[in-house]
Amino acid sequence: MLAGSRGFGINRNFTFQNSLTQRGQAFNPLSPFGQMGGAQEGSKLKEIKGRIKSVKSIEKITKTMKMIASSRLKSSQTRMEKNRPFFQGAAKILSIIPAEMSGKNLIVPVAADRGLCGAINSTIVKGTRAMLNKRAKEYPNTEFRLVTVGDKSIQGLARDQASKVAFHIGDLSKKPFTFVGASVIAEKIMAEETFDSVTVFSNKFISPIAYGQEITEIPSPAQLANRKEIFDYEFEEDDRLFQLPDLVEFELANTIYHAYCEGTAAELGARMAAMDSATRNAQDMLKNLNIAFNRGRQAAITTELNEIISGASAVQ
Repeated sequence: MLAGSRGFGINRNFTFQNSLTQRGQAFNPLSPFGQMGGAQEGSKLKEIKGRIKSVKSIEKITKTMKMIASSRLKSSQTRMEKNRPFFQGAAKILSIIPAEMSGKNLIVPVAADRGLCGAINSTIVKGTRAMLNKRAKEYPNTEFRLVTVGDKSIQGLARDQASKVAFHIGDLSKKPFTFVGASVIAEKIMAEETFDSVTVFSNKFISPIAYGQEITEIPSPAQLANRKEIFDYEFEEDDRLFQLPDLVEFELANTIYHAYCEGTAAELGARMAAMDSATRNAQDMLKNLNIAFNRGRQAAITTELNEIISGASAVQ
């Protein structure tokens, strides 16, 4: 009796497997993830469930970052609009005197300290690199040096232009940046670097979804002293040679502060657009993952039902 029961058990398993083969079904049926059994389907469903959880977390982060950038953009844009008339009025003094590329040209690229804002920082890095290559061919007798402002500028330029970097100024976003901070940067440049001209390269805010680049050329005090246009202005006590370095330092601080205001507004607008795009991409991924999860769960249930029905039919 015991031997017959064992024999019946072996024959039953053999008949069950053969019955599935005769009905045109594989013993491990195909699921949306490939050929696998219930345990493998369960692991795949668990993996998709984990991905859904991680994508939901990323969606929350990107949505929050978009809201923060949107709220900061308004105040940054207001500061930028207030600074524009002051910058344009002060820049008229030196705008009539073009800077000459001779001796030593100091290039100051102004970028952001943080990423996740599209290509706004890489545009400054690529533009600075292209400017260096172009001017090196056009002015072979001119020495070019870099003073990088913003952590993203040094990260991009240090790989192939490290020998030309005089010094770096970063961490500007940790505290509110004011004209006093720009004056400190200008004073440091004037004290540590000798130059014949300065080129400030930065982003320019156009709209929350658009930005461009701006180049401002500032001649050195020595170049100003040799130009007759400077005599059209009145100086206190008529001591032009003594006051020209102060004029250049003030114009340099004014340009750096203007570049920072424009760049910050452009950065926040680009970050808002980038985070909005990332949020929408996360929502699309969630939709596709939910569809795949439901299909996999339905396939697993169908497979189990087929095995139960086929097993019962084989026993009968």
